[in-house]
This record gives sequence, structure tokens and C-alpha cells, in this order.
Amino acid sequence: MNKWITTTFLALSSIALAEGLGSQTWYERDQLLGDVGGARLTLEASGITPFAYYDSIVGANVSGGLRRDEQFAGQFYAGTDLNLEELLGWRHATMKISMVTRHGNTVSDAVGGIYDPMTIYGGQVTYLYQLAIEKSITDEWAVKLGRVSADNDFAKSPLYGYSLSTSINGPIRATLLENVITSFPYAVWGGRVKYNPSEQHQFQLGVYQIGDSMWDFTKHGVDFSICGDDGVSVLSQYDWTPQNIEFPVRAFIGAVNSFHDFRDFDGIGTTDYFLRTYAHADVEVAEGRKLFAMATYSSHDDVARTPVQVSCGFNGKGIIPGRENDHTMLFATYGRLSDDYADSIRNNLDFESVYELGHRLQLKPAFFVQPSIQYIQKPGGTGKIGDAVVLGAWIGATF
Repeated sequence: MNKWITTTFLALSSIALAEGLGSQTWYERDQLLGDVGGARLTLEASGITPFAYYDSIVGANVSGGLRRDEQFAGQFYAGTDLNLEELLGWRHATMKISMVTRHGNTVSDAVGGIYDPMTIYGGQVTYLYQLAIEKSITDEWAVKLGRVSADNDFAKSPLYGYSLSTSINGPIRATLLENVITSFPYAVWGGRVKYNPSEQHQFQLGVYQIGDSMWDFTKHGVDFSICGDDGVSVLSQYDWTPQNIEFPVRAFIGAVNSFHDFRDFDGIGTTDYFLRTYAHADVEVAEGRKLFAMATYSSHDDVARTPVQVSCGFNGKGIIPGRENDHTMLFATYGRLSDDYADSIRNNLDFESVYELGHRLQLKPAFFVQPSIQYIQKPGGTGKIGDAVVLGAWIGATF
């Protein structure tokens, strides 16, 4: 309970501070620290743009699952964007350097499912994250190389980022469960080429390192080695954004082709190739109201824990009168578990589904609080664990 008390106190103190100093203008800034005495503008003018964010999630499994539990997890993400044209005279080139430090725990073990209800949990240490250079070759072509995660450019929509659950938030979760790509904050060697022939069309091709150590958080992101038994994932994606239509649309389709010695669920056989395809579409049905749907499939049941995942959702901005900057969200995910995986653990598995309702209160431009309720159907897919209800709140600030 102390975690809840601490989090609530910090949240209420921040709100009270902002409201109490309402006669001043600082709390209306996009960053809580503002210009820092002119230092931020000076740095930006020289080609250095620092950024810093703090997020925390408090969650409680209040019904079902394996047991009751409540936990707190937080992360601090900071870094800088460097304009290499300003700094070094390298035209149309930028560099991003960032780090992440995480702390706390999750209620996932208490729920017993395959999706974590607290998305910012995972490797609760300090990492070096991004260390990458991007350069525009022409108006249509751009390349990126360095230490990155594939979800910077592939298999993800900004609409996913409003969920507290990993069933939606981040890249398409199925790609992570079979270890064919990494995601924030796990970086590997990789790069991508992007081609934008017009505002309507975009093509991307990326190659990323994969291997047994890709999730090893104990190395803090500073193990730059490439081992002989590492593999690669080749990602391709086409984005379509039609112009001048009544209802704005974004759609993309993609594929993950992975070349590595994947061990099957029995731990006996191996396969050296894996393929997963995915598709996404969203449409703005009214100003600030968006619907989206995503689906992904792999035929490799011996490696893919969730061969099929289907997700959909709604994100509405300013639905509540007088709260124009708030967002109201509804998410649903269905993940079918692999028959081969079920055989390996000698259990009957079906599916796990997650339903989430949340509302992001944008209290100030740089500060939000987002209460959420998740209903998790068939945690773990066995049908032997009771459906779970997880209450949570996400607090975020930009510095």
C-alpha cells in the first residue's frame, strides 16, 4: 500500500503545485523546466536539442488471476538530438543519443497472462539506448544506422502508445514473444533505408541484429559485440497515407523475415528461418476521433507463441466538454496461443484477450494522469486461471 500512497502523494502534489502557481506562466510550457534560464534555446540554436521524460505506472490486480497484488514501476528517458549540419557541417544529418533507467515491479506474475498490464516494466536497470545517425540522401531517400530498436520505424503506430498494456503498447507484441525484434529500451545494431516518393507512399527496409543476448539487461546496453551465432531480422513495410480525402487514413503492411537458429518449444529441433506478416489501418471518423485495427500472422507454430494476434481500438480527443486536450481510449486484443507451445508445456491452450478502457487527463501541456481499467480474459490461455481485473494509473511528465 505504501507504493499507492507515495504515487498518489506525488501526483496530487504536482497538480497542486501547478494549480497553486497558476498566476505564473511556467506551468503552461511544453517542458516543466522551460528554457532553463536560456540554456535550452542556446543549445537548440547550436544544433543540440535535449529531451527528458519521466513515466510511472501503478497497477493493482483486484480480481482473478493467480493472486491479488499491487506494484509500482517507473522510468526516466533522456537524451539529445544532434543536428550534425549545425555542429559538423554534415548536410541533412542528425544523431540521437539516449538513455533509459527503470525501477519498480509489475503485477504481471500475479495475473498469470502473456501480456504485461504495466507497459514500462522490463529490465529495471539503466541502459544506453539509442546511438544512431540518420541522413537524408535526397528529398525521397533517407538512411539510419547505429544502435537502435526496430520499433522506432516498424510494426508500430502512435495510437498504440496510449495503452497501459503490452498487448497494444509498443510494437506488435507477437513479434517480441518470439524474439525476432527488440523494442524500447533494448538496442541492437541495425539500420533502415526509407523511400518517400510522395506524401501518400512510404517504403522502408531494415536489417537488425538478433540473438541470445538481445534481452540481456545486465549489460546495460553497452555490449556492442556481434557474436558468430547471432542472426538478423529483415523488416519491410509499406505505408499508405492517401491525401485530400474526407476521412484521413493511415495504413501499413509489413513482414519480418528472420534468419537465426530458432529452437522449438520442445527444445529439441531448430529452424533457421521465421516469417511473420502484419497489417494496420486507422481512420479519423471525426475530428480527433480515430478507429484502428491491427492483425498479424505466422505459420511457424513451433516458434511463434501467438501465431495470430488481432487488436483494435478507439482514441477520441476532447470528448468531454471543456477537456479539449484529453484523450479517451478503448482497446481490445485477441492472441491465439500456439498448439506446439501447448504441447510443449503439456497443457490445453486457447487464447488470451485483453480489454482496456482509459482516459488521459492532460492536466498541463507537460503533465498527464491516465487512469485505466483492464479486463484480462483467460490469462495464459489455459482457462484454469480466473479472468483478471487490473486497475492502474499512468503518470507522465516532460522536462
